Amino acid sequence: MSDRWDETWHRLLTWTNGQAPSERLSAQVLISEGYKGLDPSHPLGGRDGGKDALCQNNGEPALMAVYFPKGQKKFTTIKSKFRRDFKALSRTAATEFVFVTNQQLSLGERDALRSIEPGTTISLYHLERLVSILD
Repeated sequence: MSDRWDETWHRLLTWTNGQAPSERLSAQVLISEGYKGLDPSHPLGGRDGGKDALCQNNGEPALMAVYFPKGQKKFTTIKSKFRRDFKALSRTAATEFVFVTNQQLSLGERDALRSIEPGTTISLYHLERLVSILD
């Protein structure tokens, strides 16, 4: 057991566990936040076309996309991944896009991501939000 007060923050930011555990952790976070019927696509590997899971939020369909690289990435890299995964929304009945990431996102960066597609509900679970939930 670590004596660090910020252990969760460090483990998430320096993620070394791979894609499957990040998708499973993200699924549990959304379930704890009230999302229902979470249906993972291929957490152990396989083409999912940006749809890591489908679920419902307040009775409406939602799509979860997960991005857990090791270490902090530039915002342009995060935004590029967000845009690629966001394209999957048009291939589903989902009305909400849920992006779960271990990356630090400033308030301005969060606003920039949410404004990519006006009229679409975009929920962001970023590093600090995840730490708050998991701790």
